[in-house]
Amino acid sequence: MKNCTTYKRLVAKTVVISLLTSLAVAFLYGIYIKKRAVDDLARVDARKTSRLAFEALYSAMEKGWSKKELDSIIVRLNEVEPQMKINAYRSPIVAELFGDHGNDKQMRENDPMVAKAMRGEDILTGDDEIRYLYPIVVKKECVACHTNAKIGDINGVIDVRFPVANLKISLTTMINSFIVFFIAFTIIIFAVLYYKLNELLVQPIKQFIMMIQDIITNNDMAKRISLKTKIMEVKNIENYFNKMLDSIQDYYEKLQELSDRDYLTGLYNRRKFEEFLTYEVKRSVRHRHKFTILMIDLDNFKYINDTYGHASGDLVLKEVTKIFSSNLRNVDILARIGGDEFAVILPETPYENGHAVVEKLRASLEATPISLMYDQVSLTASFGIAEYPEQGENIESLLAGSDLAMYKAKRAGKNTIARADQSDQEIASEIQKKGEFLRRAIDEDRVEPFVQPIYNVKSGEIYGYEVLARIRDGQRYMAAGQFIEVAESLGFASKIDQIILTKGLSAREERGMWNKRFFFNLSTKSLFSGEYVDVIKEHYAKNPNGEENGVTIEILEREAIHNVNGLMDIIEEMRQVGISFALDDFGSGFSSFVYLKYFDTDFLKIDGEFVKNIAVNEKDRIFVKHINQIAQEFEKKTIAEYVEDAETLDILKEIGVDYAQGFHYGRPHQL
Repeated sequence: MKNCTTYKRLVAKTVVISLLTSLAVAFLYGIYIKKRAVDDLARVDARKTSRLAFEALYSAMEKGWSKKELDSIIVRLNEVEPQMKINAYRSPIVAELFGDHGNDKQMRENDPMVAKAMRGEDILTGDDEIRYLYPIVVKKECVACHTNAKIGDINGVIDVRFPVANLKISLTTMINSFIVFFIAFTIIIFAVLYYKLNELLVQPIKQFIMMIQDIITNNDMAKRISLKTKIMEVKNIENYFNKMLDSIQDYYEKLQELSDRDYLTGLYNRRKFEEFLTYEVKRSVRHRHKFTILMIDLDNFKYINDTYGHASGDLVLKEVTKIFSSNLRNVDILARIGGDEFAVILPETPYENGHAVVEKLRASLEATPISLMYDQVSLTASFGIAEYPEQGENIESLLAGSDLAMYKAKRAGKNTIARADQSDQEIASEIQKKGEFLRRAIDEDRVEPFVQPIYNVKSGEIYGYEVLARIRDGQRYMAAGQFIEVAESLGFASKIDQIILTKGLSAREERGMWNKRFFFNLSTKSLFSGEYVDVIKEHYAKNPNGEENGVTIEILEREAIHNVNGLMDIIEEMRQVGISFALDDFGSGFSSFVYLKYFDTDFLKIDGEFVKNIAVNEKDRIFVKHINQIAQEFEKKTIAEYVEDAETLDILKEIGVDYAQGFHYGRPHQL
């Protein structure tokens, strides 16, 4: 930017140059006009004056005046205009007859202009003083007196001198001249400005637009703008636009990486994996190769998350990535396609070779312990294999086949390898049937709310009810454990939540159970949909006691970890309208106590796995005791699950747990 100038400076520079040029041209043109006018006027005036002088002298000569009288005429002519000088010089022809007068001979011999005029040329010369020499040509009437002359000879010269200052220039001439000049000059100035602005502004901007169009058309973020300009502002546009392109390119590359890669492990994601799989199918069709794809699901990964926390779970996923990567070729494609699911493409690898690779992966994973805090864990995985083209000739069938094979390996006892065959289609058909069953149950209004009572441990009175989902199938009812997993995977869970909430609140209204608290299990996905606040507010508005309370939403801690900040906002918003919250299955995960810091809940539901054995397992009793103690310090009420006998209830009373539910109090039933 050393040779650049600002646009303001360019305009100022152009104006100054134009002004100076205008003054210079006007000055030069004025001199030219002056000289041209002076020359023209001098010639006209000199000729007129010379002619008048000649006519006066000729008239006197016709009357026979003497030399003295002729001289007096010249004197009188000079007196008319004091600053003008008129002289008459005789030629040799006149001098021969009448003799020279004064310095005639000297002027003829020493003044070259007089000598030249004696040869018949009229002469105009001078800058500060105009001198015009007018030759007197012999005419027919002159021959009578000048007998030695013939027509056309020169009898003498009239010499007229006058100062330039006495000349008057025509106003019309001056005005017309300057009008023409300024019109022409203005056209030239605008032409120059147009050329310079076009060169310095228009062309760079046009070039800038064309480059932007090229970048947009080709989606080429690597290109940079380079403008030919000396204007600093335009150059700054170039520089800042290029910096913006740098930022966009960096963001685009990061976005591209995020769109292709899993943020945690750095492996390809499902979208990119399917893109590679599509390419591999086309390549194998062209070259008639076989290849193998693997679906891998880590066994019991939920236990690691629940026991050690999700941060440790993330660490395990990274370590598993290293183990798998170290046992694959560079040409093999490894991807993370789900929470604890991986997929692999083995190009140009038939089933037999692919099986050997999978066995290597399985054995390596099993034999490599992973350090977590002060413990070491050994992982296993279930592997499903599908071969192209035996298990499918397109990506849909290959993915379905490998998924079925992996599910088959899970059902076979985990830590094993399976290949999908015809019988496995029954598994897929079973899942599809369950999905169709759920859809029909929702459409036919067969989703029903059941309730299980929650008792006050000290008073022995019913405090409230937990509302549970059931599906009516003929004469029997299916518990949530029989369909909830399929419902979540197929996207029916939120709809079921909505039905149970609406029907449960309606039953509370119809039976006038305003003094009993109702607990609902809603998934966090349902909470984020934001549809339930208005439903509960309308329910509260129907309370004849005018109280806005009585509804508690239970949150599973394993679901809460996925969006802590968002869930905190939702809890705060819903608490403002009288909705309370409970942390369900508290203590099942290593990070349970951390949630007390973030979630402002009213209840802790102690995981039933601890509660049901407190009568025979001292460690479980210690867990329950300390959970209850911490809850009291945080001013939260505790609810013990899985209370199945009187002995367990007595221990809970001794510990000081507030509420309890379980088969000892009552099984779930219809309202």
